[in-house]
Amino acid sequence: MTLKRPSRLKRWRPKRRWKEPIFLSLRWRRRRRMWRGLFWFALLGLVTLPGIHWANFLLYQHQRYAAEPFLLPLLAPALGGRVLIVAPHPDDEVLGCAGLIQHLLQHGISPLVIVVTDGDGFNAAIRLKLREVRINPQDRVLFATMRRTETLSALKLLGLPPSHVVFLGFSERTLAESWLLKGDSQPIQALAEWMEGWQPTTVVLPSRYDDHPIHAVVCSLGWAALAELKEMHRLRQIPRVLEVLVHYGEFPRPQGLHPDCKLLPPTDLLLLARWYALPLSPFQRERKWRALQSYRTQQVPLTWRFLKSFVRANELFAEPFPLTSQPDRMGELRSLLAGLDIVRVQVDTSSLTFTAKLRGKGNRRFLYGVQWWQPGQAPKLLPVTLSDDKRSIVATLPPNFDPMRPTMLTAFTGFEGHILDVAPLPLTKGVRP
Repeated sequence: MTLKRPSRLKRWRPKRRWKEPIFLSLRWRRRRRMWRGLFWFALLGLVTLPGIHWANFLLYQHQRYAAEPFLLPLLAPALGGRVLIVAPHPDDEVLGCAGLIQHLLQHGISPLVIVVTDGDGFNAAIRLKLREVRINPQDRVLFATMRRTETLSALKLLGLPPSHVVFLGFSERTLAESWLLKGDSQPIQALAEWMEGWQPTTVVLPSRYDDHPIHAVVCSLGWAALAELKEMHRLRQIPRVLEVLVHYGEFPRPQGLHPDCKLLPPTDLLLLARWYALPLSPFQRERKWRALQSYRTQQVPLTWRFLKSFVRANELFAEPFPLTSQPDRMGELRSLLAGLDIVRVQVDTSSLTFTAKLRGKGNRRFLYGVQWWQPGQAPKLLPVTLSDDKRSIVATLPPNFDPMRPTMLTAFTGFEGHILDVAPLPLTKGVRP
């Protein structure tokens, strides 16, 4: 009897599938990780955004209780019959003074608006609106023309004719460097000529506390032009000077379009000036909003949300006290490099020293400077040194410094030839009514 060999059981094998190349699998994994990260980031944003929104409103209510007792009413007829508004960029006259312009026109007063720069330094808006990657000089000229047209359209909606709008045409990209580093007095002369011709009873300037370097520079130039005219007796009367704040940390809070909220001064500036509030009616707010919408070049992400924040139930004006020591900004960081942030400027007339305190330690790679100017004198850059702890800029005033005359002291910091922070200290003795 022969035994049969048992048949072997066939081993089960899966069907062969197409094996994707290694580089495709790695790419897929990376892409999957990226989308997973974006999903969780978006989910986290959806959860935290309502909390941030309500936190901003709580901070706004706290600021309201602290600031409202300091607000004084501003009456348009008290400003006189010849009001001059100086705007650093096209759109600043609408952000800070659209309601004031409407109030003045209702009382038969047509103000004069001077726009100092053409706003040709906003590279993100130029690339977005002109669809250019590389910006050439022709693009900047075209963008400046667009912004001028928007300004005329916005002010026409408010009722101000084009004959009351002046464009000085300075470049935003070079104004700070030419004035502070090269001592170019052409902007002062241009402002002084228009001020002399207009003979204003009130001048509205950008704030000395503004974070934007061009706003702070224009504030310095405006005070210098007034001091020049006063010294040469070219003004029939010394005008009242008000300042408008635009850029200052989280000001205005809460950001976004909230026309029923009030515009409130930052709490750390309450004791440094008289603050005036000009209430706006719903009709005036609507016209201000329509005028602001004329600036289509400024309707870019993040920036547009900030600009809408100035359509509020009032407008805010400051009349700073004549101080020899004032903070520049004690709030949030303006730069990732703390050695570029100026937080306080002060002058000691007895020892003839000027000190600008920094947020962090200074660095010799950064640009530090102090400009001194008095009427009849050429702008002068003072030699500066860092203090022993490297947290202050120290300059010695010239021997012919006269504290009884109006003086402009402007501290600034920069990097690679660009001015990044400007802190003006106007000593305005004799330039106030």
